[in-house]
Amino acid sequence: MSAVDALTYLYAVLPADVPELPEGVAGIDGAPVRLLRAGGLAAAVSDLPADEYGEAALDARTAELAWVGERGAAHEAVLLRLADRGPVLPLTLFSLYAGPERVRALLEQEGERFRRGLARVAGRREWGVRLWRVDARVAERLDELSPRLRELAAESAAAAPGRRFLLRRKADGLRAEELRAVGADAARQAHAALAPLAAEARALPLAGRGGEGRALVLDAAFLVDETAFAPFQRGVTEAAHRWGAAGFELEFTGPWPPYHFAADDA
Repeated sequence: MSAVDALTYLYAVLPADVPELPEGVAGIDGAPVRLLRAGGLAAAVSDLPADEYGEAALDARTAELAWVGERGAAHEAVLLRLADRGPVLPLTLFSLYAGPERVRALLEQEGERFRRGLARVAGRREWGVRLWRVDARVAERLDELSPRLRELAAESAAAAPGRRFLLRRKADGLRAEELRAVGADAARQAHAALAPLAAEARALPLAGRGGEGRALVLDAAFLVDETAFAPFQRGVTEAAHRWGAAGFELEFTGPWPPYHFAADDA
């Protein structure tokens, strides 16, 4: 593939002293991944055909979810392999440049920012925590989980029959609202318990996340020092037990490249 026919695909920025990649590391469309070095940094790149990955061609194909998903998986596989070798600043999917010299120029121009980002994530990995509210299970415990419903239950127990009926009707009307409130409170408490165990923590947007009979109430990323992983893992286990008993499900994933903590510097 000649230079005029190729674009340079950038996966990540790495420290200058990262060892050369072994032969056979493949990325998007099976293209070999290599390192470019400039500005006291390294970049993991592949050459891709301009006729398939130029702006017009990409615009025509980004609506094809299967096509994008396949390339996203290849992009992530490269990042995971790189992250096992040391600090890495991941670039977003389809970070394309008009040749290797453009990438070298980027490393030279943005070197200070990249080095700051690499120092930020050195010796750390990203871990993901999701907390799901399983509605049927939480509903079974709602009267004890919701302070408002507990208060109404106590008031109802001491009330005259007519008022007791009204208070129970009020409690029934509040159950959907309290289900959401209990989920939000669980998310806040779980995040607050885990954040001090990490170097950095971020709660991620929840819009459109859920399904039949369950809702995502917390999607969070934690940047954890490798030397502090054991206490963080214990914290996750404690959160899983606590909220599992209340009808929630906790998902723990990783380690990942620092996707949510490198964006400002990549």
